[in-house]
Amino acid sequence: MGLKKRIRLIRILFLLIYDMIKNLPLLNEDIENNFMVCKRICHRILAASGAHIETEGSEKLPDTRFLLVANHRCFFDVVILLAALERPVRFVAAKELCRYPLLRRYLLSMQCIFIDRNTRDFRKIKRDIGEISRALDQNNLVLFPEGQCTYGRKKMGRFKRGGFMGTAGKDIWIVPCFIKIDSFENIGRWMIPEGEVRVVTGAAFRPEEAESKNVSGAKSGALAAYAWKQVHALQQKTGG
Repeated sequence: MGLKKRIRLIRILFLLIYDMIKNLPLLNEDIENNFMVCKRICHRILAASGAHIETEGSEKLPDTRFLLVANHRCFFDVVILLAALERPVRFVAAKELCRYPLLRRYLLSMQCIFIDRNTRDFRKIKRDIGEISRALDQNNLVLFPEGQCTYGRKKMGRFKRGGFMGTAGKDIWIVPCFIKIDSFENIGRWMIPEGEVRVVTGAAFRPEEAESKNVSGAKSGALAAYAWKQVHALQQKTGG
């Protein structure tokens, strides 16, 4: 990467940090207010990166609570979704993000859920599932079921079933979403999108639909596999 591009990318990252510090006093206990603060920051950062968002299928979002599941190629997927969505959402986030005090403050302001992706402690797993379940009783939630970024690779990883366990017994809709990014610039694992970014929303479905389609596996595993197929279909549709 040339020196000019590296300087530009560093500038964008510092602009993100500057905007987060500047807007910190605007955060309060109102999740809708905090969502809009984050949304404005994300729009500015994407504009600075040269990316522009196109949305497709946003009218398919149900009026009631939903769990939106999306592919996850880079950290900026969160920035993209916050800029694209019009209704407040909470995110299921990796607990490692708590290491960054400024980012942690913003995620907490939107009542995000921090989970331990690597634990094998049943008590912690049960606690995380309970947090997701309680969140779905009150708010819309975003889950990246691959569990980690694919760092630009187009091939989606399999969807892990853990996050779907929190949907058990819930009267909610699950919304598949595909984030298509044409090109990246990156510094190590910090990948910043350029050019066109498309956020494509598919038809919402109920958790029990996975069972009706005879997807094999336990309920949460079947749901994860079915959700993967829906997101993959959107990927094929967009040529992503």
